[in-house]
Amino acid sequence: MNGIKDRHGRSVRLSFSGAAGETGELGAGELKAALRVRADLPRLARKPAFSGGTGLSKSLCDWAVEKILGFAPVKAGIRLNGGKTFFLNVPPDLGNFINDLNAIIVQDQYNAAGVKGKVVADAGANIGVFTLYALALGAKKVYAFEAVKETHAMFLGNLDLNRCGGKVEAVNAALGAGAGKARLKFNAGGAGSSMIDRASAGVNSGVSYSGSRMVELAALDSLVKGRVDFIKMDVEGYEEEVLRGAGRLIKRYKPVLSFSAYHRLTDKKRLPRAVLALRKDYRISFNSFAEQDFFCE
Repeated sequence: MNGIKDRHGRSVRLSFSGAAGETGELGAGELKAALRVRADLPRLARKPAFSGGTGLSKSLCDWAVEKILGFAPVKAGIRLNGGKTFFLNVPPDLGNFINDLNAIIVQDQYNAAGVKGKVVADAGANIGVFTLYALALGAKKVYAFEAVKETHAMFLGNLDLNRCGGKVEAVNAALGAGAGKARLKFNAGGAGSSMIDRASAGVNSGVSYSGSRMVELAALDSLVKGRVDFIKMDVEGYEEEVLRGAGRLIKRYKPVLSFSAYHRLTDKKRLPRAVLALRKDYRISFNSFAEQDFFCE
C-alpha cells in the first residue's frame, strides 16, 4: 500500500475501524479510487438505472468505499506527520466524509499550516474535521460554529472522543451580519451544504433538503470576545454576511481569512471587496487546492 502524502509532501494515515473490531487503512491508491467513485456520482445519477435519485447513487458510493476497506467503518483515525492523531465517528454520508478528509487534510484547502499557537474560528464546523485538524496542528483554541443542531451534536461527540477539554468552544449557532432570524435548510446525518434560505441566491440549486427550520442569527463579533488569529469559513453562500458580522474582530486583529469562493456567481468579485472594505492591507490570493477558496493575510 502506497502511503498518502498531503499537498506539502507530509505523510498522512487514514485508518478505520468497524463495529465488530475490524481495522483497515486507505492508502493513496485506495483514497484515489474512493474519490473517483464519488466524483462519478452525478453521471451515474442521470442514468435510468439510478432514476431513484441521488440517494441510490449515494448508497453505491458508500458500498464502494466499504468494498475497498472490507467492512463498514464506524470510526476513523487521522495520523499526521510527526505522530499527532485524532479520531472521528464516521457519519452516515461516507462518501462526503472521505471527500472532506481529502480536501481539508490531504489537500489542506484552507492553508492551515500557520495555526500553531493561534486562536481559530471555524465558521461552518460541520462534524469537526477542520477543528480537530487545527488542534492537531497546534492551534491554541478553536471557536467552532455549526448551525444544524443534529450535526452540532455529532460534532460534540467527536470532541468527546478526542478529550478536547477547554480547547474548543463549540456553539450551535448560525452566523450572519448581526442578530436576527432566518430559515435554515439542512440534511440530517452530518451532511454538509446546510444553508440559509434565500430564494434568489442560486446556491446549491442541485441539492435536495430533508428539513428546514427558523434559527437565530448572530454576528461572530458578538460570540468571540477576545483575540482571533485565523478564521475559516464555509457557510454555503453566506460568507459576505459572516464577514460583515466579524468586522470588529477583523479590523482589530487582522486574522488570516480562509473561506469558500464558489457558492455564488458573484463571490469572486464581491468577497474580496467585502474583505478590503474592512481592512485595505489584506493580501488576497485565490486557491483551488480542493475547492475554490480565498486566502487573505
